[in-house]
Amino acid sequence: MDNIVKYVLLFFFYSFAGWCLESTYCSLGKNKFINRGFLTGPLCPIYGTAAIVMTVLIYNPFKDNALVVFLLGIVLCDIVEYLTSYIMEKLFAARWWDYTYELLNIKGRICLKHSLFWGMISIVFVKVIHPIVDALYVKIGGKHMLYVLIVILIIFVLDLINAVRKAMDIRKLQMKINKLINTLGNELSSIREIIGDKYAVLQDRLEKQSDKVLDFKDQIEDTYSQFEKMITKRTKKERKELSKQEKLLSSRIFRNYPELEKATRKRMDKLRDIVDDIKANVYNEDEMQ
Repeated sequence: MDNIVKYVLLFFFYSFAGWCLESTYCSLGKNKFINRGFLTGPLCPIYGTAAIVMTVLIYNPFKDNALVVFLLGIVLCDIVEYLTSYIMEKLFAARWWDYTYELLNIKGRICLKHSLFWGMISIVFVKVIHPIVDALYVKIGGKHMLYVLIVILIIFVLDLINAVRKAMDIRKLQMKINKLINTLGNELSSIREIIGDKYAVLQDRLEKQSDKVLDFKDQIEDTYSQFEKMITKRTKKERKELSKQEKLLSSRIFRNYPELEKATRKRMDKLRDIVDDIKANVYNEDEMQ
């Protein structure tokens, strides 16, 4: 039981330390404070998970061999990062970070630069950080640690519920975009096939599909409007109407994950391009108004 309490507390401590590191790095790059992380609170669980993995699998067996620590740190932390990216994408239908344009990346989930970073962090963690933290934990003792853990867990669960609720809103948006892209793309393909047939057949088919395309256009505009509301600042009047929690969560994820916002905008632009393509190939501008 004591070991379980210890490791869970270490998970939260290193999640907080990772949040500090990640938020500082991102804030310096943007010249403004960025509360980096999936959660609203100061935690990045991926760092806590990586730290526990290194503690269990690397610290005791290999702490005296820096090269092994470096190499195992790369492999194990890359696995954690890859699986985290994969699971979050499947759960929320969104890519939270993307290394596609980085050198030697694997499906944009991990890349050489960040792998080397994990390796160096692993050496610092095993040689410097964890020995100090472990000694401090032993010195403090575990007498009251269970109560501390209960309080932290309650706060963490509440934060996680709010974060998942907001992420599910993003999932709904992404799924709606995907559905529109697939449906409109099929309509465009169908129209292009018809163009090669007789003009009379084309006109007959277009008359039947015109209302459908116009309806898709309205859906795209509504979807884009929802997306804009999630990433833009609210007016004073709107801010007063929103609850405090909604204000905190309404745009934080998009704001702190620019890759997610960029990818979503790109897909929205793809929708607009499809509509423009249909208009250019089939309809007069006046017919689409």
